[in-house]
Amino acid sequence: MTQASSSLPTKVVTLEHLILDTFTRVGEDDVERPVEQPDQIGGGGTYTTIGARIFLPPSRVGMIVDYTPETLPSEIQDTLKGYGEDVWFFRRRQDGHPTARAVNRYKGQVRGFEYLTKPLLLTPESLSGTPFEDPLPSTIHFISYPAPRAEKILSEVRKLKAAKGWNPKIVWEPEDEALEDLRSVASELDVIGPNHNEALGLFSLICPSSFTDDDIKSTLTRVCRQLAYLRPRVGAVIRAGHMGCCYASTETEGYRPEVKWVPAYWNEKREGYKEKVVDPTGAGNAFMGGLAAALDEGNDLDEAVKWGSVAASFTIEQNGLPTLTTGPDGKELWNGEDPLERLKSLRCKQ
Repeated sequence: MTQASSSLPTKVVTLEHLILDTFTRVGEDDVERPVEQPDQIGGGGTYTTIGARIFLPPSRVGMIVDYTPETLPSEIQDTLKGYGEDVWFFRRRQDGHPTARAVNRYKGQVRGFEYLTKPLLLTPESLSGTPFEDPLPSTIHFISYPAPRAEKILSEVRKLKAAKGWNPKIVWEPEDEALEDLRSVASELDVIGPNHNEALGLFSLICPSSFTDDDIKSTLTRVCRQLAYLRPRVGAVIRAGHMGCCYASTETEGYRPEVKWVPAYWNEKREGYKEKVVDPTGAGNAFMGGLAAALDEGNDLDEAVKWGSVAASFTIEQNGLPTLTTGPDGKELWNGEDPLERLKSLRCKQ
């Protein structure tokens, strides 16, 4: 592996994977029943990649798709390639397992997740032999599922930094990590970005059912500040679903980080909200992809969370991935709209 020089283009690459999602719903009688919808393209890596792709051209985004031909239909491959063939590196699995599959179990608004086949967990060394090895990506994203995983990935980043001078921006979703592990690696990460449940879990907190959104936001504000105190290189972000997100940039040591809130793009105050919100699956990952794209472009955290919110907004408008088309002027449209126009709208709300 060789490191990119400053003259080479930058690229956002996820170390997560594609999953074929199936769905069930648990009723009030606690009986699990299949949902009448076809299996769909999923996986945190896929949604993160699309979130970044909404803002960046195909040459600036990358993901490895580990699969077997008999378990990844050609129509799914064609759908992915529709977002840009340069984005994906399709690689046949050699470990005897099929393309990763999982079940998403919904009970009310709570989603449970379980792998049905073994996933192939990637690390920076997995980039060897792929188009993402030379130059190495300027920004990487990963999720700690199953945890612990951060130390393994960061140890390889350290090794490649010593050998090749690689120093990527690192965007991390700390799912199921222990707080002690988080403390030990935070300074090597750019953004720590759990969702609200993961953030509360890190500090062993539970919000009672009697809590209002304002109560929950107050609690998350305190948690976000504690995450920023761990001193990631850029800051901490907590994704909070319909409430939007809170974030805090890492301040000079000794100063109290300021926590700010950005609303979800689709919220009750925006016209068309009820019709537009269809399925939140993958929205949090798409948020992190949009955020990673913004950081890769040199933006600060104030701007990056807005990119994340816009990326998430396209993800929740349908089951599965958003639709990419090209307008008469050659401009890319996502679900028929220009992401930059949504970004302008969100900035105006601030």
